[in-house]
Amino acid sequence: MNEREELFRRLSAACGGHGAPAGEPLPGAADRLPEGDRVARFADAFTAAGGFLLRGPVESALSNLGELLRAEGVAALFFPEDDAAAREIAEALVPFGPFSLTTGAEVRGGSAAITAGFRTAETAIAETGTIVESSAGGKSLLPGMIADVHVSIVPVASVVGRMEEALASVTADPPRNISFITGPSKTADIEQTLTVGAHGPKKAIALLL
Repeated sequence: MNEREELFRRLSAACGGHGAPAGEPLPGAADRLPEGDRVARFADAFTAAGGFLLRGPVESALSNLGELLRAEGVAALFFPEDDAAAREIAEALVPFGPFSLTTGAEVRGGSAAITAGFRTAETAIAETGTIVESSAGGKSLLPGMIADVHVSIVPVASVVGRMEEALASVTADPPRNISFITGPSKTADIEQTLTVGAHGPKKAIALLL
């Protein structure tokens, strides 16, 4: 079995498809990494992909995050209205700028300000350094799509070891959209020249809490 076939088998098994018999445990389910190891692997993989990681205590993390956002020229912060953690972090950051608060709708309509979009991640994947956000429950994906800087709030307990674990968590009630964020937006489609921020945020920040 080549790598491509193995990948599809793992995805199919995670989604309850034909890759594994019904009721069979996920590959590696009995050999999951301890939480501390998962977090360490996620941190390494996320930064290797070009992301910037911050972790608690909250007071120092907020100070460092404020400094990072100022260095990027950020002037306005926004978050989904129903995301309590993102709201709390963004509002606490206002005096560190000073920053102003705006909305996703205003940014989508065209904003001259450099923006940072905040959102709480559903899961984070240790093996790839990927942050997973979805539209489950009508949640907005705009902070990870239209902001100049995307700040993902990643609860330590949400970090899983492998892709199939992240997919298994959404198979019971699949959302319409799932966003997999591995570092800042980038492409090398044109003459093999890497361009950062081509289709989304130029900087991806994970706040591990």
